Amino acid sequence: MAEGSRVPDGLELVPAWRDHLSDQDRAVVLAAGYGRQVQAGSHPALVLVDFQYAYVGDDRPIVEQLSDWPSAGGAAAWQALRTTLPVLERARASEIPVFLSRIGYPASEAERNPFAQKRGNGTGFVLGSRGTELVEELGRDDNDVLVTKTAASVFYGTDFDDQLRQRGVDTLVVTGLSTSGCVRATVVDAAARGYQVIVLGDCVADRITASHDLTLFDVWLKYGSVWSAAEGSNYLSGFRAPSVP
Repeated sequence: MAEGSRVPDGLELVPAWRDHLSDQDRAVVLAAGYGRQVQAGSHPALVLVDFQYAYVGDDRPIVEQLSDWPSAGGAAAWQALRTTLPVLERARASEIPVFLSRIGYPASEAERNPFAQKRGNGTGFVLGSRGTELVEELGRDDNDVLVTKTAASVFYGTDFDDQLRQRGVDTLVVTGLSTSGCVRATVVDAAARGYQVIVLGDCVADRITASHDLTLFDVWLKYGSVWSAAEGSNYLSGFRAPSVP
């Protein structure tokens, strides 16, 4: 960035963005007023996108575990998961709605599902397989809502939007996998439906570093805000579970 140029609010959260932006790109961002922070609402929900074994895999460098988990993010995915767990704990303690998604479909659809055909590893997403199970570390709370989907967005072909509106949700705090795939698709669909969107940048991960960086930049630019896990926890801490008489 040119000496003396200011950095728009939020752009400094992921310094790697700068490596992908030309001087012209930065000039456009500054001149056009992109990157305004969303107004986080008073009825949030926490969304954990696809922390399932097919996408998490083994806690090893990604290339070392691809033979076992060809769709998984490996160590980066596990780091995003570990960073998410305290946020999840805060949401559950405050009785904020928690939605956990996974992709999975019947074996009969594995050969004709366009998502599976494009991505490959169709059998890894067949319901009942290990790949469709949420990672054990997440635990399960009786109030958590599991959403099973057959495409990238948590909204597509599910009752996710209905569930959010029944609970009066106005803001989605989004974590999960992968940044450029199912997270991005969910964020774009959420923004199109009028939800305020906050992505916790250190609670998402991708197989491709450039895809991760530029997707977070796109989210910040056009669809929502990019916060840290600590900021997300602080926000959720502002809500208190109803006291028990």
